[in-house]
Amino acid sequence: MNSPEAMLVGGLIRVTQGLLASAPTLLVGLLVAALLRYYMGSDGTRRIFGGDSLRSLPQSWLVGMLLPVCSIGVLPILIQMRKSGVRPGAMSAFALSAPLFNPLSLLYGLTLSRPLVIVLFAVGSLVIVTLLGLLWDALGQRQKTSDESVNELDGNLIGLRRLAASFIHMARDATGKPLALSFIALSGLAILAAVLPYGAMQNRVESDDPLAPITMMAVSVPIYATPMLAMSQLGMMFQHANSPGAAFALLILGAGINLATLFWFARQFGWKPSLLWFTALLGIVLAISYGINQPLMPPGVTPAGHTHAFDIYANPLSAYQQNLWQTSKEAVVKQSSIAGVVALAALAGLILVGIVARIFRFDESRLAVEDAMHGEELSGGRFDIIVPPRVIGATMLAGLIGLSVVACYAYYPSPDECLEEIALARVECLSAANSGDVEHALFWLPVWEEWSRRLEVGTFLRYGEVRRYQSMQGYLIRKKLETLEHELEHDPYEPDEVRAVVESVMATNIRWVRSFRNPIPPSRD
Repeated sequence: MNSPEAMLVGGLIRVTQGLLASAPTLLVGLLVAALLRYYMGSDGTRRIFGGDSLRSLPQSWLVGMLLPVCSIGVLPILIQMRKSGVRPGAMSAFALSAPLFNPLSLLYGLTLSRPLVIVLFAVGSLVIVTLLGLLWDALGQRQKTSDESVNELDGNLIGLRRLAASFIHMARDATGKPLALSFIALSGLAILAAVLPYGAMQNRVESDDPLAPITMMAVSVPIYATPMLAMSQLGMMFQHANSPGAAFALLILGAGINLATLFWFARQFGWKPSLLWFTALLGIVLAISYGINQPLMPPGVTPAGHTHAFDIYANPLSAYQQNLWQTSKEAVVKQSSIAGVVALAALAGLILVGIVARIFRFDESRLAVEDAMHGEELSGGRFDIIVPPRVIGATMLAGLIGLSVVACYAYYPSPDECLEEIALARVECLSAANSGDVEHALFWLPVWEEWSRRLEVGTFLRYGEVRRYQSMQGYLIRKKLETLEHELEHDPYEPDEVRAVVESVMATNIRWVRSFRNPIPPSRD
């Protein structure tokens, strides 16, 4: 059982880590919400999500799959969809699908297990959002557009005034409901850190445990997880032969929703319909989890008996740690990334602008409405042009697809660049392991593993395939790295055992790197 101090400090650690992880996608969500409001308007937003047609549910699912947002980044978009009068079922489909998959996480997921598994998970998510969307449309009533200024933006003038209005709207949202909902979502991590002691989930979702999907379902509801984090955890689960049903529950409930999602739907549509919708969600997820649990069990993989995949949701502080605040600092720094820090700084700047706008009661909608109402009278400006609404929508869609392609190639570099990063991580990790610097080695080990997966995706993007030999060598190197991790965590530290594992890792690494150094010939396997 955690001490009160460990509960408090551990909860703060998890909330801080979650804030750093969510900052990039929250910025994306704020930007998309502003574009929907001031460039698409209510009618255009409804068309993007299928309007009143039968395709609204799969179309909302597809739009969600293209957007690089998490279950927190989706919140400002949901608020704007509500103001624009989008169907409740479409909002439900978008809210569940957008945080699950995006091009980056989908490609990453294909390296974690058999591609069929990830494809089936994606199809399963479509089934879930369709059924729940139909339920919402049966329960919910179409709401009126609640923001009259949105309806006034029917003009076709695109200029600097509307761009400025969009920026200030992002800043206002950064100090309003989306920010409050974000902290509600992150509070789930604090709750889990208080309830689950250090290492509590290491052996709770084994493949031979019939209650594994139920256990994971209970833990996943308060979880906040980014799509990439959920995918990496799925990979660890399949690597350790954990329950596939539990993995599916983690993906849908851990990445797909959070406490803020449930709270927002309940406030908008009532607690009774929201409870019915949530109960249906749990029932469908549980049924699919047990349905796929045995068929998707990885063949030929021996259960490891434990996994570290879920340590990030339990309390990060063990009972043996004395200096809690120093440990807290190290835990936050270890989980932080450059993207998260930069995005958090940008979010802080937006919050500052939003506070100023609220203090001086600046109404940015007047700028955009002025564009729409005066049209050609204001189009004489150097940067003001007339653009039809359909062109705006098509441009945004093409831009979203183009941005996804660029992001994929940027996040998954060429094999040569990946191998350079791997060489750096390998030297840092193995030299630290041999010298007994366990913490330094454990810091670089997951970096090495992550770049090994980026290497496979980058190779696939540029050559159209990853050979079976390359995939097998990648699997072997990650298994050896897992063995090294276990040896480093063994107490007491045993230098001879660690050096033996390091030599084994190096032997496998030579074959693995060589398989990617050579040009890829036409596939024969």
